[in-house]
Amino acid sequence: MKRFFSSVKELIFEKKFMILILGGGIGLLSFFIVALIEDMDLQSMQDIFSAFPEGMLEFFGDFTVLANPYGFWTLEMLSFIWLYAGILFIFTASSLLSHEVENKTIDLSLSKPISRYNFLGSKITFLYIYIMATIGIFFLITLGSMAASSTYRAEGIFFERFLAAYFSVVLFLGALAMVAKFISTIFLSTKKSMGLGLMIIFIMFFLGGRCVYMKEAIQDIKYISIFYYFNPVDYMVNADTAIFTRDIVILGAINGALIVGSLLIFNRKDIPN
Repeated sequence: MKRFFSSVKELIFEKKFMILILGGGIGLLSFFIVALIEDMDLQSMQDIFSAFPEGMLEFFGDFTVLANPYGFWTLEMLSFIWLYAGILFIFTASSLLSHEVENKTIDLSLSKPISRYNFLGSKITFLYIYIMATIGIFFLITLGSMAASSTYRAEGIFFERFLAAYFSVVLFLGALAMVAKFISTIFLSTKKSMGLGLMIIFIMFFLGGRCVYMKEAIQDIKYISIFYYFNPVDYMVNADTAIFTRDIVILGAINGALIVGSLLIFNRKDIPN
């Protein structure tokens, strides 16, 4: 276990500046969105979007929540967090293992007193710490921005909703990253893992909430998408504990299944010389 924690520590120190830059960068974007809301007439925006055709609203989502400051921030930031940060996490997950294979350093790493389970487990542990720290910085900056905003103070600062959204975002991004990590244990190639991982993510994005124009008989396919179980508007605006509980349980199960699958595959994988 000493070697396990040592490997995690090394990876954290190696990526510490990236954590600060990425978390701070997304946090500054969030700060800008919060500041922008101060000068906006959200009710007028709701009236405009309410006039849109019903079919357009079904495809793009419920824009009426834009009248709520939390709804506006959630749609702008959390609904697209997979683009702001998720793609980078997918790249990191794809390369953590396969880079060592491609650089011919994995034999040296495994020659140390560490099992394959602990070797890959240390990289997966780092991946989740990386995601948690980055999103934590982003949420802290956001919370400070909202506390300084008269609009959000008038609406109320809901710490419990922020905490719920934080755990949901971490599990959601963790699941996306673990899809790429799972693929990397099969192919041991950064390019293949990244390419296939992104392709699967974009397909899931479409299936999770953009399949309203598909035949009704096959619309249940949305339930296999990770995106279907990420509903930040329901946490931040509606405080829907039932949906939050369902999403957390299912996202947690997806993460767990991908972790176990990755460990089992890597433990039996023949590593090319």
